[in-house]
Amino acid sequence: MKRLIILLLVFTAVFLSGCTVDDPGYGNVRLIDDTGTVYGVKQIDGKPRVSCMDYLYDIAEGNVTGHEAWSKIGYNPNVGTTQETVWSYSTEYVFPAGEMQMEVVSSDNTKDIPAGTGCLGVTIYYLDGNFVERSEVVELNGTTPVLTTHNNLYRINAFRCSNVGTDGVPAGNITLRGAGGGTVYSYILAGYTRARNIVYTVPEGKDLYITSIMWSCADAAKGVRFINQANYDNIPGVPRSFFLPYHETTLYNAAFYRELEMPTFLPEHTDLKVSVISTQAGAMADVALRGWLEEN
Repeated sequence: MKRLIILLLVFTAVFLSGCTVDDPGYGNVRLIDDTGTVYGVKQIDGKPRVSCMDYLYDIAEGNVTGHEAWSKIGYNPNVGTTQETVWSYSTEYVFPAGEMQMEVVSSDNTKDIPAGTGCLGVTIYYLDGNFVERSEVVELNGTTPVLTTHNNLYRINAFRCSNVGTDGVPAGNITLRGAGGGTVYSYILAGYTRARNIVYTVPEGKDLYITSIMWSCADAAKGVRFINQANYDNIPGVPRSFFLPYHETTLYNAAFYRELEMPTFLPEHTDLKVSVISTQAGAMADVALRGWLEEN
């Protein structure tokens, strides 16, 4: 009786899934498509890849080929009454117009130096003019600017300390800017080990899916408007030379978290930023975005 019930369950599963049974005695199952062609099942260590956990957890654990977890955080310590970007430099971010050489400099000349106790080196994660992912390590020399070895920096996706002394944090503000003292493209506040910039460009060969958003602002006397923007128009599905809003909210000394029912899709080469504007100067703003990158 038990064997009969098992066989009935197997045949029911086969009927519903489009499978065939090679050996009813052992319940050996093949998968076939609508043309009758047998196809395989992805495996991990010889076991069929069937996930019983949240899809994003699987991505975070590295179980989904061609996918990687993605996150960005941003902090603006002094939001003004005109629109600016959520990054620690507290201005409207300007993307580079083309590939260039850049330089790194600290505002401290006592600890952020070779053999110092502050930040000794940083890593720049960037895209070149073809949107290919690259990186470079730069060793600091205090208030003396240090040029990057490469001159093909086009989009800065991350900027963080790679080597610190006994203090564990930079003593000064660490600036990444155009060679010769040009426009600032990333910025690490003193006492922190990474740039908190909600500025990102989707690399070549990848698509970005944003799944959750957190906005917050502090200062009881000020209201802050948040605008998530990208230079991609999702209706015709084409890139634009200007930014379009995707998510927006206004907060008054509060925090708001939202999981997106449908992930926001941004294709390769898309520029993303979060802008803010306050009713009065001096508000603080934090933003966090989460999602995944997928090979296209």
